[in-house]
Amino acid sequence: MHAIAPYSIRFFDPNNTAKNIEDRYAVLDKLGASDAYTVLCDFVRGLDDQFAIDEVGQQVYRFFEMKTYDATREVAGWFESGSYGYKNDIIDIETGKVDYEKTQKHAEIIKHYIRFFVPKGFNEGVALLQTFKGNGIKTLLHDVLKAHFQKKTTLNLQMNPLAYKKAFLDWENAYTKEIKLTKFQAMDDLADQIKRLGHKESQLIIKAPTKAAMGRLKDLLDPNSEEYSVVEYLSPMCAQVKAVVELNGKKRTFTIGRPADEQVCEIPIDEEDVDFFAGNPVPKSLHKWCGVIQQELVDNIYPGMGVVVGGNI
Repeated sequence: MHAIAPYSIRFFDPNNTAKNIEDRYAVLDKLGASDAYTVLCDFVRGLDDQFAIDEVGQQVYRFFEMKTYDATREVAGWFESGSYGYKNDIIDIETGKVDYEKTQKHAEIIKHYIRFFVPKGFNEGVALLQTFKGNGIKTLLHDVLKAHFQKKTTLNLQMNPLAYKKAFLDWENAYTKEIKLTKFQAMDDLADQIKRLGHKESQLIIKAPTKAAMGRLKDLLDPNSEEYSVVEYLSPMCAQVKAVVELNGKKRTFTIGRPADEQVCEIPIDEEDVDFFAGNPVPKSLHKWCGVIQQELVDNIYPGMGVVVGGNI
């Protein structure tokens, strides 16, 4: 339901005529006379708590409780957004009755965690954006920031999904310890028993034998493997298949059923890693976990260079 989507942060100079396309991307702390980190900090520090309106997209948004960390050149906080322009009813699921009538002037606000790392001496940074039920705020956030940076630097901000092969290459060879089938429906009696234990969703967890594993992550993503055929068989019985893999004592949860190069575009926020309250990640716990995720991304983007982010700042 909740996930983190990692993106690269780059600035393209449309006036640079260098033959090598990489040379047209500016070093982050040398955007002409500006530093991308300073521009970003000045922008979020200068905001108030009022919502801004995007009339074209019929959206409202605001940056909220943004914090800057000069020592590690990170910016983190919340980007709240919602859509308006349509009428619908909000019901109480326990009674089935309409609890609230949403008009065209109302917007349901969703809170998204965002985190930026803007290192010195490199032409690529990292952004972590929270998604909810597959819906995110990348397009709106990018448009807002791009407009601001163009005014300050004339350069074009680019935010592209970090490819799985680039960001989490090591995890391909991680061994699967668990397969989670969410909203499992193959055996009604078992699903009913699970519900009685108080779970929000019916879930069947298949665990590997003690001191063993169920193949590597890349096997679960390879259409020609035996492991993939098993997942393919199980998929119609549930709403979602997740694999919990382990590497060097660390565990990570991946959603199965999509190409490997898309995996890192949605890193599920698992309740075993992050504390939840009322269906949402607890801010402090989420921030700490995202520090771990960001360090793993940085280690792969700048291998062997000893780049360190804030972790649980």
